[in-house]
Amino acid sequence: MNDKNRVSWLILDWGTTNFRAFAMSDEGTLVDKIEHKMGLLQVEEGSFADKLESMLSDWLESYISLPIFMAGMVGSAQGWVNVPYVSTPASIDTLAKNTHQFTLPWGAKATIIPGVSHCDEHGGFDVMRGEEVQLFGLIEIVGKSNLQAAFPGTHSKHVEIGNGTIEAFNTYMTGELFSALSTQTILGRGLPLQTDSHSAFEKGVGESGNSTITNQLFKARTHRLFGNLQDTEVHDYLSGLLIGNEVRELEHETVYLVGGEALSSRYEKACSLLDKTTKYINGDESFIVGMLKIKEAMNHEK
Repeated sequence: MNDKNRVSWLILDWGTTNFRAFAMSDEGTLVDKIEHKMGLLQVEEGSFADKLESMLSDWLESYISLPIFMAGMVGSAQGWVNVPYVSTPASIDTLAKNTHQFTLPWGAKATIIPGVSHCDEHGGFDVMRGEEVQLFGLIEIVGKSNLQAAFPGTHSKHVEIGNGTIEAFNTYMTGELFSALSTQTILGRGLPLQTDSHSAFEKGVGESGNSTITNQLFKARTHRLFGNLQDTEVHDYLSGLLIGNEVRELEHETVYLVGGEALSSRYEKACSLLDKTTKYINGDESFIVGMLKIKEAMNHEK
């Protein structure tokens, strides 16, 4: 049988900077994958349907009638449809009950999974879109209903899972801060080509708890001035400093890291240096499994 004949539904992880699509069999196995650097920020004048059709052009001849399940910032105020958040504690059934469904221009049914919001004890809010799908995939993969997970990225998340529900979470702007500091401030201005430096990264992690982070960040400059850091090592020092500052907030003895392998490996190293145990779970795998579980929950609602 041709693999294309096995595909019965499509999954999209559509964020602000990246687009990933997965073609799935009825049994829930991955048949094909597409990935583009075409996030929501690159979609002009709200032409989401046209852009989606273009990115799926290699598939639509065969898959034009198949249902599409989406998650991520595609369901935000800056996305295709602003799907309301569900509040913590959020269960998989809550997500299933609050999906947004509509019909695409070519006649296929589309479903957007809602994000999750959390209000802390001080009345401050935090939000996620996309990670909620990965979280329920993580729960299924590891077979645990109580755990702490971290999602390295532009806006990293630390999440508490209790009794199989999303109970609380915090967002850390670690990735975005690194990008801004290394390109837009005196710390990164005029640097030569950066080289991989494990020692500089470890130095950053080790010094990440020495004082307030805004004071410690300036050491990326003074370490260079006084010969404690090479000009080619600044990025790794900043990375260690920011990641170390973030992972010090993790409270559990064992933390599950969910995401891409390259960035997660830095978090693994930082956690190891700070005597924290981690277990890595691939982000794509957890996203696919999570979508499968949400789809099953939606079917139970019918």
